[in-house]
Amino acid sequence: MNLLEISVSGAVFILAVVIIRAAAINHLPKKTFLILWEAVLLRLMIPFSIPSIFSAYTLIPYGYPVIHAPLGQANFIRQGISRRISDFLLSPFFKAAAAPATSAVSWESLITMQAPDSLPANGPSVSVWFLIWCAGMIFLAAFFILSYLRCRTEFRTALPISNAYVEQWLKKRPIKRHISIKQLDRISTPLTYGIFRPVILMPKKTDWENVNQLQYILTHEYAHICHFDAVTKLAAVFVLCIHWFNPFVWVMYMLLNRDMELACDESVIKQLGEKSKSAYSNMLICMEAEKSGLPSFYSNFSKNAVEERITAIMHVKPTTPAAFLSACFIVFAALSLFATSPAASTGSSLTEIFAFHEPQANTKILASDSEKSMSIIHESADILYYEDGEPYIHDILTNNTDKAITEIQYCMLAYNKNGSPLKLYWYY
Repeated sequence: MNLLEISVSGAVFILAVVIIRAAAINHLPKKTFLILWEAVLLRLMIPFSIPSIFSAYTLIPYGYPVIHAPLGQANFIRQGISRRISDFLLSPFFKAAAAPATSAVSWESLITMQAPDSLPANGPSVSVWFLIWCAGMIFLAAFFILSYLRCRTEFRTALPISNAYVEQWLKKRPIKRHISIKQLDRISTPLTYGIFRPVILMPKKTDWENVNQLQYILTHEYAHICHFDAVTKLAAVFVLCIHWFNPFVWVMYMLLNRDMELACDESVIKQLGEKSKSAYSNMLICMEAEKSGLPSFYSNFSKNAVEERITAIMHVKPTTPAAFLSACFIVFAALSLFATSPAASTGSSLTEIFAFHEPQANTKILASDSEKSMSIIHESADILYYEDGEPYIHDILTNNTDKAITEIQYCMLAYNKNGSPLKLYWYY
């Protein structure tokens, strides 16, 4: 798959997740949507897909046109196509014309009457669209890298915190990765950064005497660390830089960050109990007015729309077996439908392009047809010229039974004086 095909299939997957999210955001565990977004990221990063008979793309007609022929003419068509192409490839015309080529000509380009994308004579040419894509990718990557370096420089000035409750809270969180809690006067809301040695950064004006508020904030940021949201954010930035031209990827980037916060909010409520919903929501409202405006490399406590977060908090309920099974089914269905490609291949070889269907007929007639083995006789092949001066091969074929004549003309694989590939024609 090329970049455009990956981006289009990813856009379809994103649209499906957006629809699922809009319909079930307050009915399924929030982790469900994170799993779906992570699957979308993988779909946009890997250059291939897994074939599946359940793929939604099986409903889309694609591939080469199929020629239907009676069984009695199967050998005639197969032998004719094979002999015609074989004679053409072995002819001196083809060898002379194909000699300057610097890249292979695909069978798909030959059969579908399309010229190759690029067959330069003196070196590979660069598409204008490729240059535009590279420029956009480099600009966006430079923006994120510079933002990251600027923030890390500021974070180095953070000071460690000496607080009895914070030290006790850290001791109750056994995790292999070392967690640091620091304070910084250049931020207004808490955030988390780092993967191997995560740091919870608190504003310097934090009320250290408000134990309940500290518990909510630290539990929320700890959920980001446990979910490895920093890794997911880096993957999302990478995908955004590659597919910056796709508006659906920008939608995914925004909703992914929102769903990370919703999943952490849900984790806080489930750990601290439903009685904490009101106090936790009030704290979100207070912090929403003090956004830090930092780039989304870091997990910001109050980054998303507070209305959506409060609504989701009020709908948090214990995960029932029915909700868990529904989430598993939705994830499996979405992956099967939109993260896969059609299992059936339409024409990996020349002979597979033609489908032969046996008509309803007497077995004796079929037996007599099979005895009449037809073959193609190559009469002649001449080089002629179109009105615009481009050459083509005029081929005359007959068969060994009724001597039916078939005249074929197709363009040579050649180059003009400027080194550009000539057009491909396939006339019968």
